[in-house]
Amino acid sequence: MLSFLVLIVILMICYQITRTTGTDRIEAQRTQTLTGMDYAISSAFLQVTEDLLADVEAEAGDEAAGGVGVDPTAAAGAGFGDGGGGDGAEEGAGSSAGTGASDSQMDPWATPQVTMIGEQEVRILVVDEDRKFNVLNMLVEDEEEAEENREIVARILDNCREGTLADINRGDADMMVRAMYEHFTRRSDSLLPKPTLLSDGDDPEPDQPSMPLSLREVVVLEPFQEQHFLDFFDADGERVHSIDQFLTIWTSPATFTAPDAVGGYEVNVNTAPLAVLVALFDSRSVDSRLWDEVLAYRNEAEELDQDEEEIEPTFDEFGNEVVQKKYFDTLDELSELRTWDALEAEDQQPIQQRLITSSRVFSIYAVARMSTAAQENQVLEFIDRAEREEYERNSTHLLRVVRQVVWRQQADDGAVIVPLVHWEVLGHAPLDILDFPDDS
Repeated sequence: MLSFLVLIVILMICYQITRTTGTDRIEAQRTQTLTGMDYAISSAFLQVTEDLLADVEAEAGDEAAGGVGVDPTAAAGAGFGDGGGGDGAEEGAGSSAGTGASDSQMDPWATPQVTMIGEQEVRILVVDEDRKFNVLNMLVEDEEEAEENREIVARILDNCREGTLADINRGDADMMVRAMYEHFTRRSDSLLPKPTLLSDGDDPEPDQPSMPLSLREVVVLEPFQEQHFLDFFDADGERVHSIDQFLTIWTSPATFTAPDAVGGYEVNVNTAPLAVLVALFDSRSVDSRLWDEVLAYRNEAEELDQDEEEIEPTFDEFGNEVVQKKYFDTLDELSELRTWDALEAEDQQPIQQRLITSSRVFSIYAVARMSTAAQENQVLEFIDRAEREEYERNSTHLLRVVRQVVWRQQADDGAVIVPLVHWEVLGHAPLDILDFPDDS
């Protein structure tokens, strides 16, 4: 009997050792997988920063390799320490995004790509923050201008999920704007935890607005919900985008106090989604058909001159050649639109003051994907965007989604990339905003 009991104890010890070592092995494999993904994502970020710098060189006709680089320490002095925006407003106001080059969906950085880095597949999506409206415009000192900017934010929230089951109605949009505004301006009255941002630990002055470190921090406020910051397909298969695909804090607002600026905020007319463009002005003051013509123009195939040097083709993530389309090199080219040409000069001026043709701040999304399905059930090639997006969103994949936000700044000796957000892990893969989603 004693021998039998000893045998039972030995078997229990062996079982426990097997369970412990098995768990450790699984955890080690998980850590190894995530580490490999992170290394691949880091490499993807480096490649994109090189592409963003090369885009400036190509526009400027500068073939020299010197004078460009990445400055990881410059963000502290770049005026973005409190969540982007404020201190850099005067520098960017009235300019065409600092670099002097036009940016559009035809730039190489704007085409989503899938690449193999080592043995890891990574999808790269770059989105310019200048396509979005900056919510910090709600905090300008001029109350009339601030109220107008709050109206713009409300219209964007009302528009951004139009036609989906997750639509935000205008009443909820107004409540969201009010919640954000009070969160930014009345932090001393808030019950939410407050970050200590000052070296001496003192609270800011009660009448001073509190700059957000991330737009996502408002998710704890009513009526915001977690689903407002997710990209997904609704039950009808319609694309639903996160609200931070349309709103930002990372660009610099242009206010009445900035040189050469007359209020409002500039968005890139070549990349801004329709929900943002339409919201810039009340439909009673600016005909919404103008923005439909903008989208049609930038999706029209570009006709190249016979004597023009042939551009090296760019391919999308499915291996298809990207058709070269039109874009606005300057705002003067808006005259090619019929609705624009019908406007009086005094009506065109306020529209031009809220538009630019180039971008400075970019969000880089890197999605490392690994299928957990059996080899025979894995799909290696996709016929279209919808098939890929559906396949990557099913439960048979391990996804590592990381966002980096960078500021492309023009310096005396060339362009530099200033990281604003080095590494932000997201819980969902982003969906591309399509000008005409029904055609996808």
